[in-house]
Amino acid sequence: MFMRFSLALIFLLPAAVAAAAAPRLDNLQPQGGQRGTEVAVTLIGGRIGQDPQEVMFYDPGISVKGIERIDDNQMKVVLAIAADCQPGIHGLRVRTATGVTNLRTFHVGTLPEIVEKEPNNAFESPQPIDLGAVVNGVVTNEDVDYFVVDAKQGERISVEVEGLRLGRTFFDPAVTIFDEKRFEVASADDSPLLQQDAYCTVLAPKDGKYLIELRETSYRGDDASTYRLHVGKFSRPAGAFPGGGVPGQPLEVKWLGDPAGEKSETVTLPSPAPLGYRISASDENGAAPTGVPLRAVDLPNVIEAEPNKELDQATRGEVPGAFCGIIGEAEDWDRFRFAAKKGEVFDFNLVAREIRSPLDGVLRLRNAKGDVLAAADDNGGKPDAYFRYTFPEDGEYVVEVEDHLRQGQPTYLYRVEISRPQAAVDLVLEERQQYEATEIVVPQGNRMAIMITANRADVGGDLNVGLGELPAGVTQEVNPLAADYNRVPVLLRAAADAPLAGKLTTVTAELVDKSQPLVSRFKQQTWLIRGSNNVPVWNHWTERAAVAVAQPAPFTVSIVAPQAPLVQSGAKGLKVVAEKRDGFDGRIAVRLLFDPPGLSSHQGIGIEPGQTEAVIPMTTAGNAWARDWKIIVVAEADVNGPVRTSTEFATLKLVPPYLAMTFPPVATEQGKPIDYPIAIQQTTPFEGPATVELVGLPPGVTTSPQEITKDSTEVKFPLAVAADARVGHHRQLYCQVTITQNGEPVVHTIGTGELRIDEPLPPAQTAQQPPPSGGESS
Repeated sequence: MFMRFSLALIFLLPAAVAAAAAPRLDNLQPQGGQRGTEVAVTLIGGRIGQDPQEVMFYDPGISVKGIERIDDNQMKVVLAIAADCQPGIHGLRVRTATGVTNLRTFHVGTLPEIVEKEPNNAFESPQPIDLGAVVNGVVTNEDVDYFVVDAKQGERISVEVEGLRLGRTFFDPAVTIFDEKRFEVASADDSPLLQQDAYCTVLAPKDGKYLIELRETSYRGDDASTYRLHVGKFSRPAGAFPGGGVPGQPLEVKWLGDPAGEKSETVTLPSPAPLGYRISASDENGAAPTGVPLRAVDLPNVIEAEPNKELDQATRGEVPGAFCGIIGEAEDWDRFRFAAKKGEVFDFNLVAREIRSPLDGVLRLRNAKGDVLAAADDNGGKPDAYFRYTFPEDGEYVVEVEDHLRQGQPTYLYRVEISRPQAAVDLVLEERQQYEATEIVVPQGNRMAIMITANRADVGGDLNVGLGELPAGVTQEVNPLAADYNRVPVLLRAAADAPLAGKLTTVTAELVDKSQPLVSRFKQQTWLIRGSNNVPVWNHWTERAAVAVAQPAPFTVSIVAPQAPLVQSGAKGLKVVAEKRDGFDGRIAVRLLFDPPGLSSHQGIGIEPGQTEAVIPMTTAGNAWARDWKIIVVAEADVNGPVRTSTEFATLKLVPPYLAMTFPPVATEQGKPIDYPIAIQQTTPFEGPATVELVGLPPGVTTSPQEITKDSTEVKFPLAVAADARVGHHRQLYCQVTITQNGEPVVHTIGTGELRIDEPLPPAQTAQQPPPSGGESS
């Protein structure tokens, strides 16, 4: 869901060239608000204040009541947060007249909002707050913040901090609850539920004051280490058992890990459930600020019945189904029994860490006698286990779950989801720039192109891939994705009169022949925090792509359609022409949107100031995929920020070489000329003469280009070998063959050959006659 706000013209628009650049969103102040209230938020980032048009929220519950420009890099909005808005993280983008920003997050709480007041960095002088508040603050280097609340014996004191999850910097917070005599009541650093963010929840042991300490775990911090500290009496469970249910049906949820005791609640899972669906526990003391993940899958739950540790005690269920349990103590494991028939194939998916359980699960499948048939620990670097199994015979089987370290606690919940393989396609909108989620901005009267990766699971065949609903005046062109390839370009065009607008849209795939239904799964990753070696530490995932129409760009680009093919082991230049206007004459970087397999194109080419065209060099390997490729060139210029467009599709024919050559080994001496004959095997006839150059000759050896025709069976190069030509085995000789077709060169690179150059033997020595012996001569 996203919200629009119509703006009166409240400031002068900059010139067309200056207004064309994409905006950026760096942070929000404040970063959250209480549901059921209105909050004024300042949004900060490059060019975000240049004609802001709209705030696009991915989730319902927040509406925009006003937008105000502050300056070119700041804007202010008034957000109305619904009373039933889901607590937690809400992704948003800002659309201006010139584009769409990157994604940032706004955080919805359930308690009144206050601001940290310094000085509060000493235990003796904490900041007093109500037991029911969200503190917005910052931890600088070696800073420690203290807050004090009053609580009565038996009252729940719950503390949860949003630090890393705000997505600003690698801030790893730690919290501790002390009594007024400085005895520790509870403390936490990381947690399975909140990852690097921490929470504590305890029952006050006596009436009195309790101090809350918040710091960075290693006493680091900076101006970007902001936090939202939730302090109240709210329920803060660690998990929700059974961790999921059937979409659209009621589910009894047992909240785990609350010091006030386990409670149950009946909820109805949405159908379909949004990506990363969570539900917040609530009671008479309020709702948790962050929900607990729940899976929504079309599998009936089978709840474990203790004891189920031994084979003959295994809980009975049916497959397909979801076997749900808790590893409640150390050295515990659970077993479930079911029947399967010969030839049946099932996927076994252990779900624990995905629903933020502490369990590091090991999954095993046994036959009725107890023999292990299949087992798994991690799955592709993820701690939850997975395997697929084809049953060899009818019979009874047992699935077994335990913790990798044989640990266990009442919060170690899990689900074993056993399902039949399903044809599916996982779709990814490829990043334009590494670690930057791609937004799609189409200038009025222009074009933009993107790449989508489609990873098939249990399905083959050609696919139709595309975007869902688009802004008015925008169309898309997508060619079918061949069965043997997984990347497809999508070309979007905006009419000259397309209104400035935006849309959050789906990405889907289906089989061209519609022979079977597919599950389309699209997720886009926003890298908010990266650690060392660019390891993702905190991400935000969405299941819709942002598309917008922007003001016209000051240039368009087009491909001069190739009139001749590019051959395997060949080279070709692709000409790109630009039309510059509105006084713009900056450099336009141009590159292929994608390189077909086996093709390499130059990534640093640009149309320079004063020029209107450029040539992108392309080369191919011998195993490049020979077929007709629909190629696109994307262009980017700095017009007070990045402005991007693309060309139309053009067809590049990539074909096998027209001829092959056989290079014999040739040897000669310094100073001795020699002919180098190369046999030709022609496969594709061509018109007119072709030029052949012998490349890679060593210093001191020269020759001249030769000509061949479609009837030639040999080309012979006369080699002039100087007296000081480099001696040795020279194995890097190859031929560059240039055939002219439709006025364009078809360049082949064919090789390799060997030339050996020896030093001449030394001149022969004249034999000396022995001196005459004594005696008479005859």
